[in-house]
Amino acid sequence: MIRIPVYLAVAQWALLGALGLLVVIMFRQLGHVLAGDGRKDGLGPVAGSTAAPLTYVRPGAPSAERLRPGDGQPLLLAFVDPTCPSCEQLVAVLDHLHDAGELAAVRLLLLISDPPSYLEISDTFRSTRIEIGRPAGDGLASYRASATPLLVAVDGAGVVQAAGSVIRAAEVRAFVQACLLPAPEQVLAVVPAPPGGVHDLAAGERYNGKGVEP
Repeated sequence: MIRIPVYLAVAQWALLGALGLLVVIMFRQLGHVLAGDGRKDGLGPVAGSTAAPLTYVRPGAPSAERLRPGDGQPLLLAFVDPTCPSCEQLVAVLDHLHDAGELAAVRLLLLISDPPSYLEISDTFRSTRIEIGRPAGDGLASYRASATPLLVAVDGAGVVQAAGSVIRAAEVRAFVQACLLPAPEQVLAVVPAPPGGVHDLAAGERYNGKGVEP
């Protein structure tokens, strides 16, 4: 009777487990590729809509956090997964912009649907210094994150300014600018016309906001 060394048996089971995990990842990514184009038009919340509050749990944290858009802090929400190569590209771009200080004016959050243990699969996800959370509870459905990557820009008032599948630095910068733009009423200052209609000021006259004075 041939005896198989214990270390060899353990190695065989470890290899089988790794192969099984690889198959799961491949099928998951295949699903992203096949479903991505068909659901692209319905991906992400509609621009101009109100961003919903979202509950999420940080990897290893004992309790959940609550994201409340509209508290005055612009948000950049990235729906990404470690098993998605395009998501790794987006996270790498976000890391670069974050380190360069280009995202200092916004709150940045990576939201994953994969189990937290999958973060160890990707060097990019494992090394990022950006906050990561996994949605839990209500609020997720309104973001329509049917495929990844999905980037959502929300202004300080809680209004969605942009949403879509982007991975390039220029696109990310455009999303950042979209959620930092002031409201139209803050940009346009309407000066009231002088009483009695338009008045051509003569030399030495000035308008003080209420009327013309010499």
